[in-house]
Amino acid sequence: MSTGKRKITGLIRYVFYIFLALLLFFLFTNFFQSFYKVCRVELNVEGEGMGIRPIEVFYTLSEDEEYNGTNMLGVDNDSNEFSYRGAVNLSVSGVHRFRIDLGDGDNINIALSDVKYRDYNGEKVYSAEEIAAMSMHDLEVVSSEEDTLVLRSFKSEGEEYADPYIDFGTPEVTPYRNLSSVYAVIAAVLVTFIVYRFVRLKAVYALFADLIASRRLIFSLAVNDFKTKYAGSYFGVVWSFVQPVCTILVFWFVFQVGLRNSDVGNIPFILWFSSGLIPWFFFSEAWNSATNSFIEYSFLVKKVVFKVHILPLVKIVSNLFVHFFFVCLLFVFFLVYGFKPNIYWIQVVYYSFSMIMLVTGLSYITATLVGFFRDLGQVMNIVLQFGMWLTPIMWQIDMIPSNLMWLFKLNPMYYVVQGYRDSLIYGVPFYNNIKQTLYFWMVVMVLMLIGSLLYRRLKPHFADVL
Repeated sequence: MSTGKRKITGLIRYVFYIFLALLLFFLFTNFFQSFYKVCRVELNVEGEGMGIRPIEVFYTLSEDEEYNGTNMLGVDNDSNEFSYRGAVNLSVSGVHRFRIDLGDGDNINIALSDVKYRDYNGEKVYSAEEIAAMSMHDLEVVSSEEDTLVLRSFKSEGEEYADPYIDFGTPEVTPYRNLSSVYAVIAAVLVTFIVYRFVRLKAVYALFADLIASRRLIFSLAVNDFKTKYAGSYFGVVWSFVQPVCTILVFWFVFQVGLRNSDVGNIPFILWFSSGLIPWFFFSEAWNSATNSFIEYSFLVKKVVFKVHILPLVKIVSNLFVHFFFVCLLFVFFLVYGFKPNIYWIQVVYYSFSMIMLVTGLSYITATLVGFFRDLGQVMNIVLQFGMWLTPIMWQIDMIPSNLMWLFKLNPMYYVVQGYRDSLIYGVPFYNNIKQTLYFWMVVMVLMLIGSLLYRRLKPHFADVL
C-alpha cells in the first residue's frame, strides 16, 4: 500500500471512530434521558369492595382547568379483593395538580402507602403524615403506621353514593440529579473500544480509501456512463430528464385531478408530492443500476489491474447528475409558488448525502450477490415496487395508526423523504428527531460493513460467474 493511500486509510479510520463515538453518545444520552422523561403517580393500594375502578388519577395542566374525565387514567379490577403496587402513567410532561380517587364503596377500609409523583423535572415522595393532612372527600383517617395510611370511606349526607378521593394539589418536586451525559460518555467510549478491539473493519477502511483515491476516475467514468446511456437515440441524455418529469405529471394527474386529492394543509399537492417522489427516483434508479454494475462492466471486472470496487459508485454518481437537475427544478417550483428560500433548504444537501450513503451500502451488498444469484434483480424490482408505496410519498404518515407508525419508520427511506419535506416545507432542522437520525445512520453503518465484507470475500470469484 502506498504512503498516500495509507494516510487516507488512517484518516478514514479515525474519522469513522470519531463519528461512531458521537453517534453512540447521542444514542446513549437519549436512552438514559428516557428514564427521566416520565410522568406518573406511583402508589401501593389495598382494599376490599372498592368497585370495578379502584384507582383513578385526575390531573390538570393549568391553574384555570378543573378536574374532568378527559385528563384521567385509572386501574381496573374484576374481583372483590384489590391489591395494586405500581404506577399510573400520565401522557404529559408534567401536571399542575392531581388527585387520587379510591373506588366508590361505602364504609370500606383502604390501605395506602408509597405515594410518589414523578415528571420530567423531578419527583415528590409523600409520607403518610403529609397525605393525612391533605384535603379528602368521603374519607377519614383510621390509623397511620410506618408510612402506611389506613382510610375508611363513607357516604356524605344527602349523596347517593360515596366518592372518596384525596386532592394532592400542586406537587413541589425535587429536581433530579441528572447524570445522563456522564453515563452516555462512558457507554459510548466503552462500546467504541469494543468495536475497535473486536470488530474487523479493515475492509471498510480500505474500500473508502480506494474510493477517495479514485475520485477523478470515478467522476470521469460517471460522466461517460451518463453520456453513453442513451447513445444512438436522437435526443440522447434528454430522455434521462423527460421520463421522470412525465412520471411526476402522471402521478399528479391521477392523485390530484383524478382522485381529487386536496392540498396538504396549506401546501400545494404538487410541491408536497414532488418533494417526496424526487428523492425516491434517485434511490430506486441508482440502486438498480449500481446493482447491475459488475455485470454491465464485466469486461472491466475481469481485468486484473482495474479497481472493480469503484463501479457501483460510478453508477450512483451518474444518476446523481439527474437528481441534481430535479432538485434545482424543485427549488424553482417552490419559488414559483411563492415560497421564500430559507436556511433549512441547505439541509437538502445533507439528506442527499445520507441517501447516497444508504444506496452505496445497499449496492455493495446486491452488486456482489447478483452475479451468484441472478434472480436477485427481479427480487429487487418487487422490493422497490412495494417500497415506493410503503414509503409516505403519495400518502401522509399521519394516516397510519400511532401503534403501527414505528413499523413504517423502520424503512430508512422514510427518514430521507420526510427530511426533504422538513427542509423545503416545514422548516424542521435535521437534529430535531434525534432518534430517527441515529437509527438511520446505524442502519447505514451496518449495511456498509456487510457490503464491504461480502465484496472482499467474494471478489476472487467474480471472474468465474460474470
